[in-house]
Amino acid sequence: MAIDPKADAPLEVSDHAEYVNLLRSGPIADLAAYLNVDMDRAVQARVEAAVAEVLSANGNTRPAIEVTARPIEPQGNLYGFASIKIGAVTVNDFKIVGNKDGELFVGMPSKPDKTSKTGYRNTVYVDKEYHGDFSTAVIGAYHAAVEQAKSRAANMKAVPDKPRMADQIDKAWLEAMEHNAALPAKVRAGKTRGGRGD
Repeated sequence: MAIDPKADAPLEVSDHAEYVNLLRSGPIADLAAYLNVDMDRAVQARVEAAVAEVLSANGNTRPAIEVTARPIEPQGNLYGFASIKIGAVTVNDFKIVGNKDGELFVGMPSKPDKTSKTGYRNTVYVDKEYHGDFSTAVIGAYHAAVEQAKSRAANMKAVPDKPRMADQIDKAWLEAMEHNAALPAKVRAGKTRGGRGD
């Protein structure tokens, strides 16, 4: 559901130019604060606006798509994954990949295929005339998700390091040894015979 400043009463967008600027390229945290919505809704607004802008620029009336991107710690040239929902159909496992120049592009879901030159075969295809819009939406969702993750990380309070389990066990063992050493010899002797004092 698109965020429309005129139709969505709680948002109360006062300056349309500032709204458009934040929606297109401002930090997600600033967009969320400006709209007085949570980060997820701000990301959704940016993705929907990018898709709508591309479609309207091309004069297309294609069905709206919803994009969900999941950035990962880069593994080689793989930067993340995306899911695309078109109407009632959702397709997972689109890959967000970087080329040697650092530009991102969208890799199609695929499966192993020994007869292919690359060893993989795409399981999803996007028409050429739709591919640009599609890539723009996916890469936009990826950047928005990265911004959202950065903002959340910056807003997190520092969590003290938790001791490792092995360290906790070692500490408990030392404390038990010190406690036992402080006991009278007769009690210690009883404990060594299975805990009975006889």
